[in-house]
Amino acid sequence: MKKLLFIFLIPIFIFAVEIDPATGLVKDVGLSDVKENCTICHTGRFIVINGGNKNFWKKKIKLMHDAYGLWELSSKQKELIVNYLAKYYSKKKNISINQ
Repeated sequence: MKKLLFIFLIPIFIFAVEIDPATGLVKDVGLSDVKENCTICHTGRFIVINGGNKNFWKKKIKLMHDAYGLWELSSKQKELIVNYLAKYYSKKKNISINQ
């Protein structure tokens, strides 16, 4: 019985993620770069509703730099941000303004 219970509990721990209370975004490698460079102007909600793959996020960073004055990011920062956003926010979410 103990082995069976253990097998069923493993998936719960694997898929549990911790949420950053300040942004509402998943805590993981890359979040600090997102907080320092993206949530200065945008809320976490804006990121969640604009999900996309790595190419999508690379284009968004370029747009923010070219059109809206985002400062120059190092290639390492871009990589961390893009990987983080594509991992956790690859799909658009339908979220109402009241959520």
